[in-house]
Amino acid sequence: MLGKKQRLVKNRFVQGHGQVTRTQVRLREIDNIVDFTFFRNTVAHFFSPIGRKSIDPVVMLKMMFLGYLCALRSDSQIIEECIDRQSFREFLGYDEVENIPAHTNFSNWRKRIGPEAFEDALANIVAQCEAANMRLGNARLFDSSRIKARASISSSPAKAELELAENLEDYLQAFEWQTYYENPKDDPRYGEKLVVNSNDPEARLLRYSNEPSRFMHKVHWEVDCKTGLVVNTTASHKPEHEIMLDFLRTEKRNVISVCADAGYSDIECYKELERMGVKAYIPFRDHANDKGKKYHHVDFIYDKEEDIYTCPNGKRLRRYVRDKSRRRTGYKAEKTDCACCPMRDSCIDKDTNRRTLTISDDRPYIETIKQANQMSAYKRMMRRRKTVMEGSFAHAKTWCGMTLTRGLGLAAMRIQAAITAMVINVKKLVAHVLATAKNEQKQDVTDIKASFGAQIPNRCLQNKILRHLAHLFKIFTHFEAILTCQCAC
Repeated sequence: MLGKKQRLVKNRFVQGHGQVTRTQVRLREIDNIVDFTFFRNTVAHFFSPIGRKSIDPVVMLKMMFLGYLCALRSDSQIIEECIDRQSFREFLGYDEVENIPAHTNFSNWRKRIGPEAFEDALANIVAQCEAANMRLGNARLFDSSRIKARASISSSPAKAELELAENLEDYLQAFEWQTYYENPKDDPRYGEKLVVNSNDPEARLLRYSNEPSRFMHKVHWEVDCKTGLVVNTTASHKPEHEIMLDFLRTEKRNVISVCADAGYSDIECYKELERMGVKAYIPFRDHANDKGKKYHHVDFIYDKEEDIYTCPNGKRLRRYVRDKSRRRTGYKAEKTDCACCPMRDSCIDKDTNRRTLTISDDRPYIETIKQANQMSAYKRMMRRRKTVMEGSFAHAKTWCGMTLTRGLGLAAMRIQAAITAMVINVKKLVAHVLATAKNEQKQDVTDIKASFGAQIPNRCLQNKILRHLAHLFKIFTHFEAILTCQCAC
């Protein structure tokens, strides 16, 4: 049976002689501005109408919110801080002598309601931001980040090797891997062994450049370019461009442009975005094998009848490979032709003995994309992405503890990503509301100064009257907060 917590805080907790901490002030601002009661209706269908009352879902959401807001690493640490800190009790609505729920309730709650409920809660927070006049724009930023899983590659009992040769299709489907090959035997991984951690089988062995491989989860975010609000989150090992398309298909708002890094570069993704009427600002990852070279593929002449390319020195490059899955063809020159070529130093590397070309079937479309990426709008969007998108992940990892997963599996990672995004959005909402109120107060003071300036010529007398009015305003605000708290109790 769904329970509802009655707020038992009769008086504001005060430390010392009327002193309050920054955490108390911060939590009071969040409690006054953000409405968490929607979560009770979100999870109501998970509970029976009869039986013993459960813990209030709003309390559980607030406790998890505090854990990510203060970067508390575990559920037990969240409960310890809620028991010990008066500001946390006040935020949750618990009195000094009232018992806080046990940390074991978190696991049961997460298993019962699943990650979808927390993603719906994130959508509700975004709706509250829009209601507070934080208008979302028509451009979206996409990116993914790798989060270290609670799984070690060095512990031998935690390793389990699965043969891809036996059940490749089942393996890929079970763990959300995607293959571009119609026949599994065409996959280079066919017959290989992949290391899977038995503690967290859904974690993947990934690595950053110049770092050893680790078991990680991949988190995907969709961020509004104008306000910086995190609109959608998920955790999946699917390709980045597929996650972006899934986000856009479920987007209820009008999106006219997207911006992402080269990890989202896929020719089919460009075509799908064009069919959806969305402008793509995504750097294209070209596989033409001419990066950093003086002579590019456009300098080579193609003969369609013989299917060969002619280099600037007049030598032929013949076709040697055809990748049907990725729809591209490889051409290479003879070693003897490149050995005595006077253009060798500016055409190939020192460690290479011949020139090769990798030509995609969509080469004309690719050239159109590369020309569009030279426009000023593309450069402006990429600069905006560096500050907004990368800044969101940096904030999540620095201040919300998203450098390490809190649970096991993709479901736990989805919950962590959703609540972390809620914390970031709530911070932006509170800052926006307080800044708006401050600007309105400044405007009122300006109007008062203008009205008094016409009636009282003495500047000192004007300032004295304004100081008294500001003092009276603070007293009025203090009594208003006390009355609001007593009414809530």
